[in-house]
Amino acid sequence: MSLSKQELFDRIRRDIWQQQLSIRALSKKHSVHRRLVREALPPGPRRAVGPGSRATP
Repeated sequence: MSLSKQELFDRIRRDIWQQQLSIRALSKKHSVHRRLVREALPPGPRRAVGPGSRATP
């Protein structure tokens, strides 16, 4: 049985909230690509850029 995209996103969001799983663990659990898990995530703050990054000139 295949889930609709909305049902899959709901399950991924529920697992993020309840079980605090990583993106990799969620992708493995739901048998989807990590990109799809990131797509299901609610928008949030980006990671801070570290001091060793090349983003700053």
